[in-house]
Amino acid sequence: MADTNSSGADSPEVVHHRLGPYELVVATGFGPRLLGLKRDDSPDIFVALSPEVSVDHPSGDVYRFWGGHRLWASPEVPAVTYAPDNHGCVVTSDAGSITVSAPADLAGFEKSLHLSLDEEALRVEHRLRWVGEHPFDASPWALTQLPPGGVAILPVAGRGDGSPLQADRSLVIWPYTHLDDQRISWEEGSVLIDVGPGEPIKLGSGPTPGAVGYLKDGYLFSKRFDDANDEYPDRGAVAQIYANDIFCELESLGPLARLEPGEGTSHVEFWEVTLCPDLNSAVAAVTKSQ
Repeated sequence: MADTNSSGADSPEVVHHRLGPYELVVATGFGPRLLGLKRDDSPDIFVALSPEVSVDHPSGDVYRFWGGHRLWASPEVPAVTYAPDNHGCVVTSDAGSITVSAPADLAGFEKSLHLSLDEEALRVEHRLRWVGEHPFDASPWALTQLPPGGVAILPVAGRGDGSPLQADRSLVIWPYTHLDDQRISWEEGSVLIDVGPGEPIKLGSGPTPGAVGYLKDGYLFSKRFDDANDEYPDRGAVAQIYANDIFCELESLGPLARLEPGEGTSHVEFWEVTLCPDLNSAVAAVTKSQ
């Protein structure tokens, strides 16, 4: 069953859905977006942001973040990536799945999210369909915004099938990130970011991180995903973490695809929310996907 909640501009129109143990809040007036996620009695995992948290689009409009989960197109190019999604979405559901579909945005992408249960995990498929006039290269980019106060976990792993004399993994660093930042720490097989006050940080890893995670208040939110032995944007950073004063963002990418008009591409994540007693247990749970 879905319950609708309508309110003013500062409180988006949403519907509530349940898939197994997971309760989801889905935006209907823009998107496709997921604005809330709980498992049984857990707190809301996602952060809620005011409409003032936004980024400018070259058209003069803005893209509002709102918090929660969204789908972008990578590489990050303002005219394409920040295309506003201020249009109503179609939300359909049955006993085992939810689909959220949006019309084409200003950049020429139709975006949709398809959610279903996969044992104890939520399977979230991110679909991009290109409706522009000419071929276009893009990657599905799945981004989840979480509240500060936790620890983000970024696995760093190679494929393990090459010579030990050759580099087999990458840690990707954005220009505004300082490696002497005291919020960054290093574990065997992963990098940790203590999300709190300070300058923005962004790190990525490839080729086979397998997952990213966030531990806060005794709950671990993790996203697992497969990687293809293919080309990715951002120097091959399949997994990425961004953090600032007001949110942490767990991100993953699908392979870069050449899309002809009318063609699409997709990227799947598997989400879990679990009780987790400590950081060591969280790191072990996230890095086991490597």
